[in-house]
Amino acid sequence: MEDAIVAITKYLVTKRLAGDTITILSIKEYLIDGLSPSTIGHKYKISKFRVRGYVQRIIDKARSHYIAASIVRMVFPYIISVDPAVLKIGNKYVCLLCDTPLRAEQVEQHIRRKHRDVINELTNYIISRIRRERPK
Repeated sequence: MEDAIVAITKYLVTKRLAGDTITILSIKEYLIDGLSPSTIGHKYKISKFRVRGYVQRIIDKARSHYIAASIVRMVFPYIISVDPAVLKIGNKYVCLLCDTPLRAEQVEQHIRRKHRDVINELTNYIISRIRRERPK
């Protein structure tokens, strides 16, 4: 399960740094709140199939719906408190970590490639906090 925690946390940290809050909220609302993909899709103006795709990536990393839900429940408060590293100005994006202008399709890839150290640092911090707070 430890590998699943790392993989899911890293995935969600990357999404948060890229400013993709809709993906994070969609996953949380499906796995934790029990909302349907249709309801979530309507709320965020995305297709229910996209919602299912987001959730399926998390479940694949955990290899279990139940484990995925418990990991998301643990890490969500930490993930949502991370400040996005990308600022959207009109139709343009700017990485606040390195001041690089980006196009929408480049944002997540830029974060993953150029700021892997930030992703790893935040992931390690979140996992260490979870370990400290988890009852033994």
